Amino acid sequence: MNTMSARCCQVHRQVLIIDDNEDLALSLSCLLQFHGCVVDVAFDGPEGVRLALENHYDVVFVDIGLPSMSGYEVALAIRAGDADSPILLAQSAYSQPDDVRRSYEAGFDGHLVKPVPPAEIVRHVVEGRAAIQTRSKGSNGGGTPADGSHRGGYTLKHPLARKFEVRPPWSRQI
Repeated sequence: MNTMSARCCQVHRQVLIIDDNEDLALSLSCLLQFHGCVVDVAFDGPEGVRLALENHYDVVFVDIGLPSMSGYEVALAIRAGDADSPILLAQSAYSQPDDVRRSYEAGFDGHLVKPVPPAEIVRHVVEGRAAIQTRSKGSNGGGTPADGSHRGGYTLKHPLARKFEVRPPWSRQI
């Protein structure tokens, strides 16, 4: 067993994945559950905001290109409504400097460019804020902006109420 796997199994982080690509979201969920994390999944922005504000998560992965409510709006809503905010990580195919800047302005702690290698996902969960400060070569994990402008405000009126329980196939009883 490599050291990354051993450390992750000892961390037991609470993670939320907000992504409208169900295959990707469920794959990430299985990966992180394999490493000992408790994972919830939301397939749209309003549902993700509701879960983030009702529960305590250590790390939240958010797709920027969500329908109905962008990932930027999701980050703003979570930051506005949660005094004990989790680590927010944007996941996006958008990789231009302006896209990264917009992520930080919306309240994200890091901007990961898709496709994100599984080891990089695990590293961000295991290392938390330290992973954001110490980017590995080619990780696109990003640090914090120099001006510190990564907080914002957004009010969500009526989030959708849906809860999904994600379990790996091997944990189901026959």
